[in-house]
Order: sequence, then structure tokens, then C-alpha cells
Amino acid sequence: MTHPTAQPEHSTADRRPASPLLATIVRHSYHAPRHPWAGAIATWSAALLLGLGVAGAGALATWRGALPQLLGAVHLEPVSPNTTDVVDSVEITPPTPVAAQQAAAPSADPASTVEQISVGRGDTLVSLLSDAGAPRDQVHGAVEAIRPLFDPRDLKEGQPVNLIIDQGADDTPPRLVGLAVQTDADRVVRVQRDDTGGFTASEERPPLTRSVVRFAATIDDSLYGAASQAGLPVAVTTDVIRAFSYDIDFQRDIHAGDRFEVLVERFADDNGATVKWGDFLFARLVTGADELIIYRYAPSDDGIADFFTPKGDSVRKALLRTPIDGARISSGFGMRRHPILGYSKMHKGIDFAAPTGTPVLAAGDGVIDTIGLNGSYGNYVRLRHSTEYSTAYAHLSRFAKGLKPRQRIRQGDVIGYVGTTGRSTGPHLHYEILTRGRQVNPAGVKFRSGRSLAGKELVKFKDRQRAVDRMLRDLPIVTAAIPDAPPLLATPHPSVATAE
Repeated sequence: MTHPTAQPEHSTADRRPASPLLATIVRHSYHAPRHPWAGAIATWSAALLLGLGVAGAGALATWRGALPQLLGAVHLEPVSPNTTDVVDSVEITPPTPVAAQQAAAPSADPASTVEQISVGRGDTLVSLLSDAGAPRDQVHGAVEAIRPLFDPRDLKEGQPVNLIIDQGADDTPPRLVGLAVQTDADRVVRVQRDDTGGFTASEERPPLTRSVVRFAATIDDSLYGAASQAGLPVAVTTDVIRAFSYDIDFQRDIHAGDRFEVLVERFADDNGATVKWGDFLFARLVTGADELIIYRYAPSDDGIADFFTPKGDSVRKALLRTPIDGARISSGFGMRRHPILGYSKMHKGIDFAAPTGTPVLAAGDGVIDTIGLNGSYGNYVRLRHSTEYSTAYAHLSRFAKGLKPRQRIRQGDVIGYVGTTGRSTGPHLHYEILTRGRQVNPAGVKFRSGRSLAGKELVKFKDRQRAVDRMLRDLPIVTAAIPDAPPLLATPHPSVATAE
């Protein structure tokens, strides 16, 4: 569409009215016979019609400008590229909304941001939300929403948490949009705002595929080192050592050339990456001329999984000989020159050197007799396992959370952490076994075995044993690294995708 060339502002030749009707009236106003009032009437009429014409033209332009916006709200099929639009050459500017005229500044609504936090010592869900700036009523609402799916008191040190915060602007306070807690490797609990402004919780579990993986290797230095090189996860290695620790002293009985073999459950995502490792089903440890074999089995009468020898005897004993993982014996039981006192003194326990903070495990089921500071022992726990046996743990840096006298403890529970409190030259665990209140050499104590399967239970165990043995024959040994899936919280929170 071509535009007429503009004329000089004061040219009378092109001073044309906006419409033919108005042109007729103006023409008659110049050439018709004049009544005394004719001039005034003509002038008023022209002004009135001129105003109506301008208003009508403005309304038409406004409607034409708004038309693209109106059509934009309706789903239209694409126009064929061969179709010519007669108004393509006309630039139509939509009318500026009134709100935009009044506030031309950028939107004051900030984007929601995701802050990933690793839970620190002493942190609670309430403190995490409060420190992020969430108002008290929002903190209360979010915590109450998550409680049916996750007990906030179960929050653990190092656990990942995502907080989704609308930081606000000017005088607007921060607003909690949502949060996500990774409760397990394969489970995330999310809290989001709902349509009412409150909070709702949901859980997220990716579909997983279970398989069984076979690891095997020859030991050069330690089982830990060989297992790590073979690709066996640390947590699984720890469970294997714990199961064998009833019969094996890993400080003295393991030598170069010994061998191990393990079958373990693996759970993978749709991409084949490992989300988590499950239980180990079988383990073999060959030390010199001796071979120890154990199978995982849950008896049908109590459903509690345990480890059994090929004959159906439980490997579990009354007490663990080594109540700490991955530690070395730094001082044995017997007479020695005391490193601080400087003279010979009976050492009535075994010292395990380990870094500060290493978990210390209960050697057996029992009840807490004593817990607290105890002179040269420093932080000290004593467990009573029976009328005959007790165990003691000294120089701890701290106790496990929530422990108190007369509390029942299960074998393998964490009761404290390695430290160097009391009369100590460095971080280690001082471990004692007491028989009727008197310290004895742990190496000389003969502990009774656990249960032995019999009857129908033994038949079921043998069926399970044969199925595991078939896996050992059919599965190849893993020789390459298996990729791990990224943490679930590495994926964006749904709330963020909808933030403006």
C-alpha cells in the first residue's frame, strides 16, 4: 500500500475534508446564499461532523489494531504459504494496554530459584526453611504437609534437600514455593503449593529394573582395596565384612593372594544406569586353605534375613569381634608401656585406630548400662548383652543421637563415633569385652552360634541355595565400571518450570 506524499502544512489546495459528506457541507458553506445565521450554523455543523469522523476513524483503527490480539486467543490452522494476505504490507501496532502505560518498568515478580542444601549437623526441616527466609506460617504448612510421607525428625546429616524460594522484590518478603527431600536413592518427597495457597506432598519413585551382578577378585593388600578395584560398592563391601567378621579377623587373617566372590542386587533406571545397590545374596572368601561361604536367606517364620552356611547354620554369633569397619588394631590386650603414663600397665581391651567420626557399632543385642563421661575413658558406653557378657566403648567423640540408659540396642546399630576424648594420644576406639564384670581378651572368647535351620525351613533354604548356585554358573564376572544414575534431585522441581 502506498502513502500519499505529504503537502506543506499551510497549502489550501489540499485542505480536504475527511469524508465526502463533510466536503459537501463545507462546499455549500462557501458558495450558498448567506443567512445571517448561516455562517455560524455551517461552522458548528462542520465541527460536529468533523469530531464524529475523527472519533469513528480512531475507533476503527483501534479495532483493527486489537484484531490480531483477539485472533491470537483462538486456535487457527496454519495459513498456506501460497495464500496472499492483503494487509501483509500494512504495519499494524496493537494498542498499548492501560496497565503498561501506567507502569512501563519491568515486572516486579521475580523468578523462583532452586537452592540445594546438604543437611548439616543439628539442622532440622524447620531451621532449613526458616533460614531460607520462609515466614513461620509457611514453614508450619510445609512441615505438616510432608509429615504423612516423611517424618521430619528422620532428616539425616548429609541428606540432600531442594528449597524452591520466590525471593520477593522491594518490600515483598520471600515466599516458599516448594521443597524436595531425597529420602532414599530411589525416592524423593516433594511439597508444592496447591490452588488454595496451601501445601500438598507427593512422592516420586522412578521405575527400576532389578538384576544380579557378580564380582570377584584376588586380594593384594586388603579386602577393601580389592573390592574397590573390582567395582564393588563400599556399602556392599562393608556388609560383606560385617557378615564375615564373626569368624574372620580382618586385621590378621587376610593375606595377599586370598580371593573373594560376591553376588549383589542392582537396581537400574530406564537408561541402564545404577540407581541403587540392594542386598548381597552370596559371598565366598578364600583365605589360604580355608573357604567360607554364606547365603542370604529370610526364614519364613520370622521373615528376618540372615546369613547361613551351606549347611543352614547362621553365621551370627552373640558378639562381633570387630565393632568398627575398616580400622586397624593399634594396641592389643595385655601388658604394655602406657604411651601417656610412661610405665607398664595392663591394657584391658583392644584399640582400633580410625579417623575421628568413624561409626562404632554395637557388638551385640543388649541394653545400655552406662553412657556419658567416664574419667580417663572419656565418652564411654557400656552395653549389657546377658547376665554373663557386656561390652564397653571408650574415647568416643560423640554418642549416636537419642541414646539413653536402659535403652535396647540391636547388634550392628551405631552407638557412637570414634574420637580421642579422655586419656588418649589420638583418635581410636578402645573396645572391651567383660565377663561377669571383668575385662577378658576378646580373642579368647568362644561365642555361641545363632540358629540352625531344620525341617521344612531347611528344605526351602536348600532350594534358595540351588537357585543362587545357578546364577554363579551363568553370570559373568564384572570387568568394567557400571555407570551410576544422577541423584533424583538433580532434575528440576516441577514448580520451577512454571515460574515466570
